[in-house]
Amino acid sequence: MKLKEPLISVIMPVKNAGDFVGAAVESIIDQTYKSWEMIVVDDGSTDETGKILQKFARKDKRITVITNKKSKGIGASLNLALTKAKGKYIARMDGDDISLPNRLATQVAFLQKHPKIVAVGGQAEMIDGEGEIFAYKHFPTDSTKLREMIMWMVPIQHPIMMARGEAYKQCRYDETFKTAEDVEMFMQLLKFGELGNVPKVVYQYRKADTSNGYHNLKQTFYLTLLGRYRGITKHGYTPSVKGLVLSLMQLLVVTLLPAKWIIRLYESRRFLWLVSQQLGQKLALARG
Repeated sequence: MKLKEPLISVIMPVKNAGDFVGAAVESIIDQTYKSWEMIVVDDGSTDETGKILQKFARKDKRITVITNKKSKGIGASLNLALTKAKGKYIARMDGDDISLPNRLATQVAFLQKHPKIVAVGGQAEMIDGEGEIFAYKHFPTDSTKLREMIMWMVPIQHPIMMARGEAYKQCRYDETFKTAEDVEMFMQLLKFGELGNVPKVVYQYRKADTSNGYHNLKQTFYLTLLGRYRGITKHGYTPSVKGLVLSLMQLLVVTLLPAKWIIRLYESRRFLWLVSQQLGQKLALARG
């Protein structure tokens, strides 16, 4: 007899992502793991996003759509979704991305096997507006390294995160943050356990005009810095000397360099660009 799968709540804030939101929702419907609910908060979209979402909700009762008549921001939308989530595990998702078919099953299995991990991410393929893969984004899997690196690099791609519901629902996003809302959330979650990443690719992260963090890179960094500061002063995070030094060095670089140079520097360090057949083969192996 097959044991009953615990419920996963997938929470997704979305605004004006009509070109991509249908594929995002379908990627959850197509999961091999079937015990899920999806809570989508439409944050005052003015395109076809709302109509597309309502069509899915009528066909699949596991999908709930909440509509903000006026835009309240990503933090407020996520906090609202958290109050509605019923799952033992809660997974993030963005409205312009794709969850690969085994994503939920892989992350649930990881959390069940590693009780000290409170939240888990994974590896990602970078896709463009046409859905073409152009790079691979790698994240460490060692929890000790992830705890330390939050002072200079995001340890988990936020929309790939799945967290234990009992911990996640005790945390809240700062609703004044227009971007970089993830850093302080990770700091809060570290009070309940460690962070992890599955070693396989489970997600396709889209770099397009709808990508939040690329709109104002310098603002994103300064808010990231504020999130780290709050983690230390409000949430009991203890940084290493290395973490403090690297964070201050980043502040200097971001303040002095033009935004386009910062983007190039960041992507050169974070992306494995698919420029050859050999790299393409490596990416296929990473997906397992």
